[in-house]
Amino acid sequence: MILAIIPTVLSCGEEPAPLLGEWVSVAAETGQMTYIFEEDGQSRWVLELETGPDTFPVAYQVDYSRSPIHLDVGPWSSGPLAGRTLYGIVEMQGPDRFVVDFEPGDPEGDGTARPPRFSNQSVTFVRKLN
Repeated sequence: MILAIIPTVLSCGEEPAPLLGEWVSVAAETGQMTYIFEEDGQSRWVLELETGPDTFPVAYQVDYSRSPIHLDVGPWSSGPLAGRTLYGIVEMQGPDRFVVDFEPGDPEGDGTARPPRFSNQSVTFVRKLN
């Protein structure tokens, strides 16, 4: 009886959201970064500085239908990216790892600042498991 319910639950029409949760950068040259993606389209970017962590709340949008996945973070209201939006591409490398490459651009722009391919500036993130 329970097995008959499983296909119904799995096909309820909701899109999967693999980026939700807390992610930590791997071997970032600019210091460790953490992204926390929440269900409501809000995120927090935590940058580890010599003086301690600095946290920036910022909205995000993700389009899983694109290949690679499109991730727009911004517009930023403070910090080093104030007044800009990061236009990114994402490659999921399993459920607990992704690579992202961003280019900053005008928040009113059309996304043409988005990188066309991954570069040596791409950053790998792994899911933080509690």
